[in-house]
Amino acid sequence: MAVAPMYTLSLEPTWLPVPLRFPWGTFARPEDWATELAESLLADTGVGDDGRELLRTTALHLQAMPGPLPGAMERFWRTEFVGGVTIVAHLYVTDSDAASADDLLQLARAGVGGVIQTWSTLEGTAFDAAISAVVVSGTDDQRVYALRHLGVRGGFVFLLDLLHDDPLVVDAVQAELERVFRSIRLA
Repeated sequence: MAVAPMYTLSLEPTWLPVPLRFPWGTFARPEDWATELAESLLADTGVGDDGRELLRTTALHLQAMPGPLPGAMERFWRTEFVGGVTIVAHLYVTDSDAASADDLLQLARAGVGGVIQTWSTLEGTAFDAAISAVVVSGTDDQRVYALRHLGVRGGFVFLLDLLHDDPLVVDAVQAELERVFRSIRLA
């Protein structure tokens, strides 16, 4: 794999980056990051030590868990409903021969299989071609919904990916993740 291009993106206030590797910024260890995260998110909320420890433990779990696909560049956690449904998205960047929306559509099922439920092209992004797709896989008893935003430029495909078993969660964050995807700028 070639070296991934440099990029920036903007997260909405409800989404936080979850480091995949340490050291990260000023944090030498995951425990240092999780403690600071819990303290800052719960400052002036009246939440006691048990609540802080629960948030710290959750953050450590999300940091250490493997991604649904190998090679994630970044992980993002939607924290608006701390203590509720866990919502985590991943950003992947890989080299590819893809060049068009049709090529990206062929990649939309990668790693999850299933069928494409809906898709659309995305205009006004930093990419030469970009799409958004919802892919449904699994059985009638256990479905997984993949919300995927894919873009290609300069021989690299960017995939912003959310996998969840609740279609209402996928629907609720679709516009937010599209804005995150649209914020990606390549150096």
